[in-house]
Amino acid sequence: MARIITVILCLLLTGCQRQETQVSTSEDNFTYQEIEKYFKEFQTGDLINIENSHYISNLAIPGRWKHTLIYLGTEAQVQKMISKESRYYQKIMEMYLDKDEVVVLDANVGGVQLRYFKQMANLKDESYLKSMVCYRFVKEKEFINQFIENALSYLHTPYDYEMDSTNDQKLYCSELVVWSLKKMNIEFSQNTKLFQYTIISPTDLITDLKRQKMIKNILKRIYKYVILNRSEKSHRIFCVLF
Repeated sequence: MARIITVILCLLLTGCQRQETQVSTSEDNFTYQEIEKYFKEFQTGDLINIENSHYISNLAIPGRWKHTLIYLGTEAQVQKMISKESRYYQKIMEMYLDKDEVVVLDANVGGVQLRYFKQMANLKDESYLKSMVCYRFVKEKEFINQFIENALSYLHTPYDYEMDSTNDQKLYCSELVVWSLKKMNIEFSQNTKLFQYTIISPTDLITDLKRQKMIKNILKRIYKYVILNRSEKSHRIFCVLF
């Protein structure tokens, strides 16, 4: 039975990376062009939680937020925050094929990887991005730099299909942030029971960091919804809470 539950859980959680596992379609998702104007508000080391509209994983992941990523940003933003002496600096610089690229670090089915923001929630094709929130550590630059270095040290770590939060040999998205902070003696108590697993979901992560007064809102929530008028024509409404 445990093995069956594990297989079902893995299918649900990895479904967020595969287009064939769509469970709905929606017109109220953001395009990349609609959100890129907010990048100037972010800085390297910020935490971003996103909600997707199309993925079957939404049914399995507890809480509002379905994926956590670490924002690294534009080339200029990275150069401002990360020292050239960092062992990962050159690797990040290699990601910038042009000056408009925005880089993130996250744990996905391919493991811990450097990726482009436009790859999140299928933004480069038919967007699945329904909502987004951004937080920043209320700590000195040295703390944020150490957090980023810790997170980058997990590059190529496999994805944690077993949802085993007791070690960092494999990592899922919010677990990457948790273990990067645990290396700095930050502990977590907020968690969720999912089948026989105890996980720290993206929503748990933010709840706990708020409780510890370690983060502040940079972009509280950005979402979009559709209102139908009498002629049944849709009007897209942007709601941005700072």
